[in-house]
Amino acid sequence: MRSRLNGLQEQREHLCARLVEPTVVGVVTALVAAYWATSSILIHRAFHSNGWDLGLLHQVLWNSARGRLFDYSFRDISYAGDHWQPFLLTLAPLEWLQGGPEGLLIVQAIFLAAAAIPLYAGARAVEVGRGGAAALAGAYLLGLGAARSVSFDFHIEAFAPLFAFTALWGLARGRRVVFVAAVLVILTLKEDGALLTLALSWIGWFGFKERLSAATAGVATIYMFLATSVIIPYFRGADLNPFVERYGYLGDSPAGVLGGMATRPDLVLSQLARPEAALAIAIVLASVVLLPLLVPRLLPPLAMVTLLPLLSKGPAQGSLELHYLLVPATVAMAVAIIAAGDLARRGPSALAGPLSAAIQRIWPFLLLGVPALLWMLGSPLPPSFAADLDRFDVDHHASVAQKFIREIPAGAIVSAQSPFVPHLSEREDVFQFPRVLDAEFVLLDEFGPIPTEDLARGYGDCLAALPRLGFDEVRREDGITLWRKVRPAESVPEAPRECSGQRPSAT
Repeated sequence: MRSRLNGLQEQREHLCARLVEPTVVGVVTALVAAYWATSSILIHRAFHSNGWDLGLLHQVLWNSARGRLFDYSFRDISYAGDHWQPFLLTLAPLEWLQGGPEGLLIVQAIFLAAAAIPLYAGARAVEVGRGGAAALAGAYLLGLGAARSVSFDFHIEAFAPLFAFTALWGLARGRRVVFVAAVLVILTLKEDGALLTLALSWIGWFGFKERLSAATAGVATIYMFLATSVIIPYFRGADLNPFVERYGYLGDSPAGVLGGMATRPDLVLSQLARPEAALAIAIVLASVVLLPLLVPRLLPPLAMVTLLPLLSKGPAQGSLELHYLLVPATVAMAVAIIAAGDLARRGPSALAGPLSAAIQRIWPFLLLGVPALLWMLGSPLPPSFAADLDRFDVDHHASVAQKFIREIPAGAIVSAQSPFVPHLSEREDVFQFPRVLDAEFVLLDEFGPIPTEDLARGYGDCLAALPRLGFDEVRREDGITLWRKVRPAESVPEAPRECSGQRPSAT
């Protein structure tokens, strides 16, 4: 009788694992994806998305879908000279379906939320238990990395968690083809995707003894060198080196930056000692309740993907704001899954001290509670305390702005303030003001945000020069102004070059 009851119990558990668990995980994932997509679309429709990056990336995709691969008009180079992101071309069907910028935001939300599925499966594969796997998946969905990414335009890095957790699942299940395929796809996301592939290769070698990890690490190293030292410089030409922009104090190339890190530790420590850097590191570790500290052998890859961005002089990247937190948080979660598996297999002995048994019992609750607290205090999405609800309000001003957008002919060359650019990016040429060049229309909003970089590039001087550049104001309403070019430009020496200059000749 007892053996029969045990058999029934096993059947129920098997049924739960085969049907109930996937259904619950799928439903939660779908709900979160819908929430993230709705939030992103509301931000966009309220005119709080940005030229850099939603407008820029959508224009690149729109041009690429029409055969002009990686063309954009934000700089006088190919986008491939700015970032190497061949994976972006796989999204071209969205443009054939006329998905627009909102299509990108929806796909981003779906892929970002879908990462919870292989995460949960990978956690179950390393035997953390049903409750532990649910806590790990919940912590990811509540993470600030995902919330910040959703609230700030579209970035190809949002696809990284899905492939990273798929690679982890492949390692846990012994599916070598899945692991290799996933980490190689990550390389195509962006030139620095090689860092994530290297991190996952380290985890594969030291966490699962996967010998192919050495090969994937070698491929990632070669790929990163080719992308940053050959491909991007080829398309960029003599334009500004991105390493100078972000890491100029250490070097002007990948090798130069590594050399600077080795020879000038004082500069490295000074950059990492900033309060915003320390806060970013604390958030990465707190989001997984310090679980990575239990597996010191896996800390080097986490340190690599966390500390290297923090060395950047870019304000957002150097503090892991916006979307820059996502990859470090993803690696932290991957390491936390392995640490949780060690806890489950080894029991209280995996921790030292009299409280070890209690910690083992409560870590799943902490893993949900701490990210939930961080989310409530710092998430840019409602209903957190830090959310700016005005960013989600499609109000009268947004309705007026949409009317102005409709007045501009399709195909016309436009220069627009940052929030307008994503709504005007379905054209071969769109500039972010004060880049005007040969624009036929200029659209500005005195109440809209002006990026600091645009102010530094002479936004005010270019605005004052518009009449002498041949533009007349043709409509004004609710602080929004539409200008149209009606006569040849005069010489305006005091105006910024890109405001009054002609389009550079193709080389």
